[in-house]
Amino acid sequence: MPNSDNQDGVFNKMTKEIRFYKRLEDSSDEVIAQSFGGNVETAKAHFFHADGLTNNDTNGTQLDYAITADGNGIKFTIAFGTKGTAGIAESDDWADTWSTTKDTLVSADKWIKPVADQYWKSVDATPHLF
Repeated sequence: MPNSDNQDGVFNKMTKEIRFYKRLEDSSDEVIAQSFGGNVETAKAHFFHADGLTNNDTNGTQLDYAITADGNGIKFTIAFGTKGTAGIAESDDWADTWSTTKDTLVSADKWIKPVADQYWKSVDATPHLF
């Protein structure tokens, strides 16, 4: 469950879509077809490592997930409140904490689950889910 630090507003809203791909012989990329049966929880568990989901829940203030329109990926919108501490460094507030933790998790293969012979891409997406 996302944190509740929204008394000073919510900022830095972003929406991302994530899909798995494979590289073809001609060096082009092909999206890996998925079947989640319309179940967002299944899609979340398919893509995200548990540590990635925890990062979103812990550091995000507003958060929503959906299956992408093509049915092959996960889409999420996340926004961040502020801890509201006077003089808090930007790097200690929710958005930067989420970002630096995500970078650490990516480096450790604990953001998106690694899949043999496939790789993932994250792209900015619209519209936002909220």
